[in-house]
Amino acid sequence: MLDFLALAQQCAPTVAPQTMAALVQVESRFRPYAIGVVGGRLERQPTTREEAISTAKALADGGWNFSMGIAQVNRYNLSPYNLDYQSVFDPCANLRAGSKILEDCYTRAKRTIARDHAALDAAISCYYSGNFYRGKKAEKLGEPSYVQKVLAQADVVPPPIRVVPAVKGSEENPPQYDKAASPAMAATSPAAPAASHEAQPAAVSVEAIKSLPPPDNTPILVNRKQRLQVQPAQDYAQPDPNAPVQLQPANADEPNATRERPPVVPHRERSQTPVF
Repeated sequence: MLDFLALAQQCAPTVAPQTMAALVQVESRFRPYAIGVVGGRLERQPTTREEAISTAKALADGGWNFSMGIAQVNRYNLSPYNLDYQSVFDPCANLRAGSKILEDCYTRAKRTIARDHAALDAAISCYYSGNFYRGKKAEKLGEPSYVQKVLAQADVVPPPIRVVPAVKGSEENPPQYDKAASPAMAATSPAAPAASHEAQPAAVSVEAIKSLPPPDNTPILVNRKQRLQVQPAQDYAQPDPNAPVQLQPANADEPNATRERPPVVPHRERSQTPVF
């Protein structure tokens, strides 16, 4: 497991760690393999790096617009930030790219906005939508805007990031930085499944079995408003019952990056993005 604040200080040094933590909590809930699809949703989120890579490639081949990884970097920002469909799922590389996108947004916002925190609000909106305004407006009546969601996470202590599932029994002696994890976060962030040869398969219906992904990293199904689907290239059998895949309800726990995001053109100017 990785301590997020330490990772942010190492991989995104030009942005305050608390700022990146708040942004990442809203974007992916600290999940390094999260994928958010514009105008659609995955049947469930990838649980391994290999699964995330194959799913991202299938989405790209299908012409979808989507964002990936812990900071939800858009596919059109891969090349400008020296990423590909493999490296984008590395937490450090993803955070580095996300921080540079936010830094660029902040630098451009400061040209017309004098106050630091007002410029930061505009930069957060820019990170979300590509402009300084849309992220300040609620998508639905009665709901907070994207910027408000990020600001609300300013004091939340980020949990450790599970990059690889824990071996059986490791939770009995958790690392010291586990104690920094917020109880609220622990209750809302799904833990990675522990590798166990004694796990029993959950009872599932025939329909659920048909919707399960194959065991060979075939891309996860995706649909757009329940109408379109990107189908795997071949039929598949039920996965190993010792490693059942838990399906998520429709629209549950999805990454935030489901809005259209024009790519952000990087600038050479650099500045220290302020903390909340």
